Amino acid sequence: MKENPGATPRLIADALGIPLNQVRLVLNKLRDAGYVVRIPGEGYYARFRSPDTEMEGSNDYLRVGDISGAGLVAEIKSIVDQLAIRVDKLEKEVKEIKLALEALIKASANSKPRVSHSHEVSEDRLIKEIKSRKVMRMSDALAISSKPIDEYVSTGAVKVVSDLVVDPDFYNNFLSKFPIRKSDILSLTDEERALMNAMIREGIVYLHGGREYRTLQKTQSP
Repeated sequence: MKENPGATPRLIADALGIPLNQVRLVLNKLRDAGYVVRIPGEGYYARFRSPDTEMEGSNDYLRVGDISGAGLVAEIKSIVDQLAIRVDKLEKEVKEIKLALEALIKASANSKPRVSHSHEVSEDRLIKEIKSRKVMRMSDALAISSKPIDEYVSTGAVKVVSDLVVDPDFYNNFLSKFPIRKSDILSLTDEERALMNAMIREGIVYLHGGREYRTLQKTQSP
């Protein structure tokens, strides 16, 4: 180092074989502590005296390259070692925090109540009403539905016939009664007659030979 007075951070890093950013960090610490001064356009200089014994106004210093460098090297390596210990400690703390966070997320996910789709359907007001009443006008169904009627239809929860919303099981059971003689219409329930009229309007049921009603559909699986 004697051949390189006014050493720069790059020269020091190359001489010591350590990263440049660590050299700069250490030099800044030494400068803040008063052990080193930097002369713009030249390089770093080491002071003769320690900061505690230095007289005010004194400019006594040596170039970093002019001293043996043993003390400075030892100081730099000491600070680097301390930084390495701190980095290692921080890495361990970050790892512990990460593990704790993952455990917390897992515990939170396991504690969430799980509601099955069947439970959601059974709690729906429209589903309850259609199971009880079998047949409802569309306006009544819309008044109590919690979502668009199309979503109930797509999941098979209800069936729409003309202006009626119908329970699928009731609909399939009624289909199984066809053909129905015209003379037996009066024996049908009010709900069955309402569905019959809706099916006629929809073109699903027709009067054959003036004697019996027939359907164009077959019984559907629920």
